[in-house]
Amino acid sequence: MKTRNLAWLALPMMLLLSGCPSDGGGGVGEGSAAAIVYRADQTIDTVPELFLASSGAKLNPALTLPTAVQAFAITSDKSAVVYIADQTTPGVFELYRVNLTAPGASTKLNGALASGGDVQSFKLIPDGSGVVYLADETTDSVNELYRVLFSNPTNSAKLNGSLITNGNVLDFDVTSNSARVVYLADQDIDTVVELYQNSLSSIGVPTKLHSSYAAGRSVTVFKLLLNSSGVLYAANQTTSTVVELYESVFGGTLGATVSHSLVIPGGNVLDFAVSPDSTSVVYRADQETDGVNELYRVALTSPTNSAKLNGPLVVNGDVDTHYVVTPDSASVVYVADQTVDGQLELYRTVFSGLANTRLLNGLITGSEAVFDVVTIPDSSGVVYIADQDSAGTRELYRMSFSAPGATTKLNPILASGRRVDSVLVTSDSASVVYQANQTSAPAVELYRVFFSSAGTSTTLNGTLVSGGNVEAFAVR
Repeated sequence: MKTRNLAWLALPMMLLLSGCPSDGGGGVGEGSAAAIVYRADQTIDTVPELFLASSGAKLNPALTLPTAVQAFAITSDKSAVVYIADQTTPGVFELYRVNLTAPGASTKLNGALASGGDVQSFKLIPDGSGVVYLADETTDSVNELYRVLFSNPTNSAKLNGSLITNGNVLDFDVTSNSARVVYLADQDIDTVVELYQNSLSSIGVPTKLHSSYAAGRSVTVFKLLLNSSGVLYAANQTTSTVVELYESVFGGTLGATVSHSLVIPGGNVLDFAVSPDSTSVVYRADQETDGVNELYRVALTSPTNSAKLNGPLVVNGDVDTHYVVTPDSASVVYVADQTVDGQLELYRTVFSGLANTRLLNGLITGSEAVFDVVTIPDSSGVVYIADQDSAGTRELYRMSFSAPGATTKLNPILASGRRVDSVLVTSDSASVVYQANQTSAPAVELYRVFFSSAGTSTTLNGTLVSGGNVEAFAVR
């Protein structure tokens, strides 16, 4: 398998919950009807497998050393889980589907792999028809993109065009209307990463979503508009030393500049989040002062006209990588050392009027403060992880936008050395599911707590073998 940095591909597949901007909140699941699946080395230490929280059932066929389940996701109808594992041949990672009502009876999805080939990542097609996946299926060490339908497993169709020698597909996503796939690849010139699209309903020759790049130019990251009208991407498209933000409309204008002009030299767009209503983009950049990362918003109807979202920064202050547009597309919540250098706190800016509020204050001396933040789906507030009460002890809190500064601790009291690692909010805005070594350090387990009974949590995983941990989870 070709060894290239594919770390970003794993993030959306396992619903990992830290360190990246979000396009509209962390709400998933439907309260008590939520399907919760977790990956843990629950039965055999160092052999991670999949389990259904509601019944404790192991979903994959039983694995033995040294095999493992890697990425996984719950289908949109909550009926099944798709996952990557080397369950058939140790060391050969393939794609499988298992119905939640028939644990242990999985179906292989990918086509036959070339010797040395593996499935590396996947995205579910939103309409539930199948999956798009990345694999060196045809040629070992050449990563390409394939679609397979659940109704016709193992019969895969290649989605990318012919690749130049040493070319690879690097990243991809599927539009929310299930009509097309968009992918990044150095398809035409080795190491020149460009953006392409192909139809999923009638697979044909892929088309490029911007003008062709010369050597030294590349797209670094992209995000689809949730209304399926187009894509936003960051690239050094105009100036080789400056990464800016661009929009391509499917069937319309391609490669139009979105971000405001940046300070030269040194200014770059670092990352961005699309509003859930697909009308604007929030991005982080050292737009005005080289090396000072701030937060900006541009309405897509008025490209290049940006509004700064953060308040004045203390000397050496920056906006952190954790920021999220609220589900109602009306505001952004972000983490920054805006007031005290080195102390990461929580702030909110409402887009209409640009009112900036410090949501979290009164932190204890020595705390680093906020490590992750997730919006509540009804846009009433946020859930966040912080060492707010005891320096170095990361705990889980809820705050309402109507009462900034007034927080509710959600987890039970944690002993020294315990911490919360990650969290999701259920879509009914009534509870959270989270990972923590809450009960028996160092074992990380999975818990749920309802907002109506803060401080009282329920353990969701089964009994862990000695050395076992819950490694990842998904809620639908």
